[in-house]
Amino acid sequence: MVEIGTTIKELRQAKRMSQKELAEHLHVTPQAVSKWELGKSYPDLDTLLQLSDFFHISTDKLLGNASPSFLEALFSKKGNRTMKKNAPESKPEYPKGPVPKAIKVENAANYLMITFDNGETRYLRSHYLDDYLDAYSLKKGRGKRRLLIGGGPATMWLGTEIEILDDGTVLLFGKDRYSPQELWYESRSRAIDLSE
Repeated sequence: MVEIGTTIKELRQAKRMSQKELAEHLHVTPQAVSKWELGKSYPDLDTLLQLSDFFHISTDKLLGNASPSFLEALFSKKGNRTMKKNAPESKPEYPKGPVPKAIKVENAANYLMITFDNGETRYLRSHYLDDYLDAYSLKKGRGKRRLLIGGGPATMWLGTEIEILDDGTVLLFGKDRYSPQELWYESRSRAIDLSE
């Protein structure tokens, strides 16, 4: 941000404007423009955006950042490809071999309580809850942030349609699929362990 004063001055001079003319356009005092150019103060965020728009330059370039901003990378197509390359695979690989089969599944506040045919009861966060928590993550949140503004499905707490298929797969509402391997390997014996 040290370079912003110099950048503002160069851009202003390139447009052959006085500090007073720029100040009038931005609805600030000429003294404010002078302080920016001398590096004694900085424009606030709104003014920074006005400067960016007025000079037809990105805020990153105005601030002296040569590399693209995080937000630019996040919302650009190129940035999305880069982020996808760095994202972990969405389908984990589980060890081969038989796993206990779910015989009863209950949904309590988006945590699944699963009783297996070996008598063990384990807990698993629902996909909906995982997506909701991922929405707060910069890396995992892409495509899930709609859940934060109420655009997602209703929270599934009571009256959940749960179906256990012959192969041990569990379906919630006929769409949300949990494989027997996921139910066994991703679940925990204590619900408190799911927060780790």
